[in-house]
Amino acid sequence: MKKTFKIIAGVASLFIALMFVAIIVIPLVVNPNDYKGEIAQLVKESTGRELTINGDIELSLFPWPGVTLGEVTLGNAAGFEAPYFARIDGAEVTLRLLPLLLSQQLEAGTIQLRGLRLNLTTAEDGTTNWAGPGGEQPATEPAAVAPPAASSGAGVALLAIGGVQIDDAQINYTDRASGVRYTIRQFNLETGPLSLNAPLALSLSSQFEASQPAISGELSLQTTVRIDLDSERYRFGSTTLNATLNSEALPGGQATVDLAAEIDLDMLQQTVRLSSLIVKSYGLDMSGELNIEQLTGEMAFNGELNIAEFNPRKVLPALDIELPATADERALSRMQLAFSLDGSLNQYNLNPLKLVVDESRLSGNLALSMNETSLPAIRYALSLDQLDADRYLPPPAAPSTAVSGTSKSAATQNTTPPPLATPATAGAAAATLPMETLRTLELQGTLAIGKLTLSGLQLSEIKTAVAAREGKIRLYPLSAKLYQGEYSGDLRLDARGEQPVISLNESLKRVQLGPLLKDYMGEERVSGVGTVTAKLTASGDTQEAVTRTLTGTVTLHVTDGAMKGVNLVQLVHEAQAKLKGQPQPPPSAALNSTDFAEMKATINITNGVVRNRDLSIKSPYLRIGGEGQADLVQESLDYLAKAVITKTEQGQGGAEIDSLRGVTLPVRITGSFSEPAFKLELGDALKAQAKAAVAKKKAELKAKLEQERADEKAQLQQKLDAEKERLKQKAEEKLKGLFGR
Repeated sequence: MKKTFKIIAGVASLFIALMFVAIIVIPLVVNPNDYKGEIAQLVKESTGRELTINGDIELSLFPWPGVTLGEVTLGNAAGFEAPYFARIDGAEVTLRLLPLLLSQQLEAGTIQLRGLRLNLTTAEDGTTNWAGPGGEQPATEPAAVAPPAASSGAGVALLAIGGVQIDDAQINYTDRASGVRYTIRQFNLETGPLSLNAPLALSLSSQFEASQPAISGELSLQTTVRIDLDSERYRFGSTTLNATLNSEALPGGQATVDLAAEIDLDMLQQTVRLSSLIVKSYGLDMSGELNIEQLTGEMAFNGELNIAEFNPRKVLPALDIELPATADERALSRMQLAFSLDGSLNQYNLNPLKLVVDESRLSGNLALSMNETSLPAIRYALSLDQLDADRYLPPPAAPSTAVSGTSKSAATQNTTPPPLATPATAGAAAATLPMETLRTLELQGTLAIGKLTLSGLQLSEIKTAVAAREGKIRLYPLSAKLYQGEYSGDLRLDARGEQPVISLNESLKRVQLGPLLKDYMGEERVSGVGTVTAKLTASGDTQEAVTRTLTGTVTLHVTDGAMKGVNLVQLVHEAQAKLKGQPQPPPSAALNSTDFAEMKATINITNGVVRNRDLSIKSPYLRIGGEGQADLVQESLDYLAKAVITKTEQGQGGAEIDSLRGVTLPVRITGSFSEPAFKLELGDALKAQAKAAVAKKKAELKAKLEQERADEKAQLQQKLDAEKERLKQKAEEKLKGLFGR
């Protein structure tokens, strides 16, 4: 045993002595700078380029053997203008001998590289300045990396590096053919120990600049990577990337991006998995996970992403997205998005999809398919719990102040409500879309809305379906419940021709018109239970063109209603006073409407002009008919309603208008849609009354004459009868005298 210890002690003493001699003697005997010329010549012969070693080559043996270089420059290839291909300000590498002697493992200390400058260029003909002698290009596919051989007990089994440190590097790339330039400057890289058996800590930072697209910025990266060369698998744990980008193409000219994730890259399986993903930029926080397959083929992906709640009024302006002015200043102040994603570069499926905007919640699925047109094909099935659409409409225009000589009607034109909005007629706004968009639109989906407020109207249980392909668009079936009634519609738009053609087939059934008009127009002009059907067509690519070409038929049936704003009883009283030459009665403030039991009308529309000839309104005391027209373009009215008093024992009139029973009272309706005017036209009524009076007088005279004639005839008959009686009595007396009685 003692002998063994002596041998070990002797070997150790010899090794220490040899190390001491190497540390002291070798640097004194060997000068590596004496070999600069030979090194440069070898580089010249192998690459055809000049190698210039301006700094000293220093060898060190304490505390570790190593080499330190000063400035080294490698010349550029012939035909490339950069003064050099590569240059370093300095480099240093050290070796650790003890692991090599004890376990046959070669270990290096930290490899340091300072001030690297690398100029890469692609010429107009495609040649590069990094090609080998004679212009050979590097192989397009890297040579296969042989797996580490199993240890046989001889030779170096493993290479370990204490770390890599690169300070202030700069890489310039120029493509002369395209004029593209890329620059990476102030590149700093620092790693922990490099070993095939342990994860590698890595940290880098740099600035960069590109000409196409024109962008610059700076970034920093920290990660820990574990490499498995056998399976070509790379795991990046706790990776963080922070970047600041500057470009005129970016909203605001600058973007800051913070990314954190764990990344698993499998080159054999061609997959990458991003877990614990967090991306922050422009005030948006996105989290989730993403899996990508077939990296070099038909790429496919799936994952889940969530955008945390944010305020669009703060975020979207930063993205150069101008928010429209809204009626509610608090609208668009809350948004959140979450979805599961799968698909490829040509197909995106979001299922399930959840979107929150203010108090509205949208859910369902959405699919986008890329095609040759500018618009993707869209498929969806969505459900919206509730939406107050009026909050997002433009704020109401300030009422204009009427100037001298301006009528009230003109002064209030800005307050005219829009045409009645139903789910289908709202879709007619598609006529304002560009024709090319309509022709290339490919869309199919369904949307259900629990509650909707639109133009003041309150709708519920809305169901819509849309199909669009090759310029033909159809919204069908459309249905909704509103004001205790139902809506159904079928909207079609054909954009294949020069101008789009629109057709509507809609109906409102058993709708309470009073509350509907109150919510829509702010006042109940007509009340009652109404049923309306409409079959209309139009053409044109603007709203005005659609209105000018609107053609079709509308039927109207209202029961148990009233016309607000017109008191026919009052008009009758005024007519009665005029007919009698009496003072006008004071207007009735208590009642400003006309009740009716039933209203029917058929409305024919031709090129924006509405005509009606069969108006029928029935009430307990009068009947109303009428005819006339309205111009939808000019929004003007010219209609004549004719009221006939039928009875007075019931209804609004009472006995005081009994004298007008059977007389037709014409009411002229003119003005605008927003301010209709009602006027009783007494000319015809007076003529009718005069005619009736003349007829009555004639009848009275005729009756009197006939009575006088009857009286005269009766008197003559009485005289004849009396004379007959006298003659009879006289004859009898003569007979008595003749026979002696």
